Formats: sequence, C-alpha cells, structure tokens
Amino acid sequence: MRLAVIVTEYPKFTETFILRDVMKFIEFGAEVRLYHLAPFNTSEVLHDFAKPTRAIARHVGLVSPRTLASFGSRLGSMAGPLALIGAQQGGKPVLAGKSAVVSVAASAIARELTEWGADHVHAEFAGHPATAAWVIHRLTGIPYSVSCRAHDIFRTQRLLAEKLGEASFVRTISNYGRDFLASHVRGLRGEEIQVIHSSVDVKAIPQLGPPPQKGPFHVVYVGSLQVRKGVDLLLRALAALEIPEWRCSLAGDGPEREALEGLAADLGLGGRVSFLGKQDFAAVSKLFESANVIAAPSVIGPSGRTEGIPNVAIEGLAFQRPVISTNVSGIPELIRPGQTGFLIEPGSVPELLYALEAVHADPGGAYAIARQGRALVEEEFSLAVNAQRQFNLFRAHSAAAMGRAAE
Repeated sequence: MRLAVIVTEYPKFTETFILRDVMKFIEFGAEVRLYHLAPFNTSEVLHDFAKPTRAIARHVGLVSPRTLASFGSRLGSMAGPLALIGAQQGGKPVLAGKSAVVSVAASAIARELTEWGADHVHAEFAGHPATAAWVIHRLTGIPYSVSCRAHDIFRTQRLLAEKLGEASFVRTISNYGRDFLASHVRGLRGEEIQVIHSSVDVKAIPQLGPPPQKGPFHVVYVGSLQVRKGVDLLLRALAALEIPEWRCSLAGDGPEREALEGLAADLGLGGRVSFLGKQDFAAVSKLFESANVIAAPSVIGPSGRTEGIPNVAIEGLAFQRPVISTNVSGIPELIRPGQTGFLIEPGSVPELLYALEAVHADPGGAYAIARQGRALVEEEFSLAVNAQRQFNLFRAHSAAAMGRAAE
C-alpha cells in the first residue's frame, strides 16, 4: 500500500518513536512518504536508525508556485474547510491563521498524493498534522487516521470533532487519552477509539543485569527541558538527598535549560549534575546501562501541556532500570506502584525524594520491580507488535474505502 505520514517537524529529537513506526511500516511492505509541514530542521539530531527516512521525507513550500497553483485550483473545494476553521477557531486568531496556512500546504500535498495514488494518510498528532490530513481527505476522499498523544488533545479541543469525526480511525496511546476524547469531543465514543501504546524496539534492547553498585548513585533523566517535564523538581529533590555519593545526568535540551542550570548552581549541586544536551540513542543507551534509577517527574505544564506516557519511562523499563514517574495522564498504565515502578504525585518534591532514597536503600527490590516493568513493556509497549496493529488498521480501512468507492 502507499501510505503518507504527516508530521509537523522533521527531524525532531523528542519524536523518534514516530520514525521507528515509519521504519516498521516500510519493513511491512508499505511505500511511505513522510511529509513534514515545517521546513527541514537542521538543528536537530537524526538518529542513525532513522537516516533511511531522509530519502522519503518531503516538504511542500508554502509560497512555491506549485503550492499556490494547487491552492488556487482548489479554492472552491477549500471553502468548506476554511469556513469551519474560521468558525471553530475564530476566537483564536493566531491558531486560525496557522490552520489556514496548513490548509494551503495540504492542498499541494493533496495534489501530490492524488498523482502518486496514495491509499491512506496518517497524521501524527491531532494538531496541524490532523488539520492537513482532514483537508486532504475533504479534497480527495483519501481515507486518513490520526494518532492522538497528549498536549495535542489536552490543550484545546477546537476543531477536533471535525478532524477526528471524519477519520477512518482514531488512535490514542493510553486508556486515559481514549476516555478524555470520548468525554470532551462530541460524536466520539470510547469504543471507536483504538488504544495502541507508544512503543520501543524491545528486541534491540538487551536485558541488563542489576544496576552498578560501585561508585556514586546515578540518577538519569532523558528528554526535553520544558516545564511539563518537572526537571526543576528533580533538582530540588537531589539537593535534599541524604546519600553520600550521587550524580545526575540530564540528557536533552530545551527552553528551560538556562533556568535549570541556574537553579542547579543556586542549590549548590555543582559538578554533581551534568547537562549533556541532546544525545543519540547509542549515548542514551550507555546512560541507561550506568543508571541506578531513571527519573521522569512529569507535571501538568502551562496551558494544559502534559505527557501522554514519557518515552524515557518506557525505555528505562526496557533496559530493566528502576523508573520513578508521576500520576499524570496515562503514566499509571505503565508505572504501576510496587509492580513495575515507583509512582508519585506530580509536583511533590518530598515524594520524589522518598522514592529516590527507597531505590538507593533497596537496589535488589528496585531491580526486581524493573524486571517486571520490562515484562509489561514486552507485552504492551513492543514496537513490533504495536506497529503491526497500526499497519493492519491502515490496510483494513484503505481496503474498506476502496470497496465503498467501487460500489
């Protein structure tokens, strides 16, 4: 089948899970085009495993003659989508403007996909990618689906009824997300939403032995440095940690880095905390191997920005390392207290401190819990299994659409 996948940015350090799915779809026999709405991101790391996706990545320039010609030739067909965008997002002029710009790009993508003979379009995230997929469907009739994850549905539900209601299927990464959509988006019922968890390539991750017990207690965080990640809480907990020797590695970058470096200095953490910046998967794997505990202290950030299920928590358990995370969104579906990890309330420095000290005090017990976490990842968060489930849905719904068109 010919499958188009739409993302906002490419590459993006924090969205490697999308590229792993794309690589699997190709392995399953699909011809894939990966459309990124923003220009190629030269400041981001493209991991080695994902370098083959460079050949299938495409960007439609908004002011190119081809784009403007496509938009002009379809102006009549665009009236309906643009009117709905104006009606649903009229109180948010910036959001409405961005959606209108995305619609212009979508008209050009629609032309390319018609010429190519695309069977299905899949939008990664319910924001701009879903807007593009919805417009493409309105213009061409090509069936589409949407993956919903976190802030793309939690921040605003404007236009979601239209974008998700016309999709062949909607996928979300957690039961929490499914229930949220069913209760906040008119016309969507929980039984119509497919829950397919975010995934890691478990087969490529070795089952590690217990964390090292010699040397400083090593706390690892991997992810973007944003408010919703709760890294400031981790630093405050570390400042109160009554363990003689410890160190912390923070792999990632983001808008909060300067503030977090300042906080670490103010707390007197000195050389114990290392800000490593963005790291490729090989470097991250070495961090996991040397870690005594993985911290993912997520919180609900500004404007409702929050996690779905942090990928670092899934990867940490796959490496059989103890994981501490928070009772936010779908995280408890992965981190089950006393069974697969350590779950705390978001924003609680005392609970985070207690969990860190508990892992340090009983490394054998923490490792046993992490091994159970690995078993859960193999069962419910496996890339091979979940990508196949999603691909089967693509094929089923594209075949169903072709059957209806032939009637």
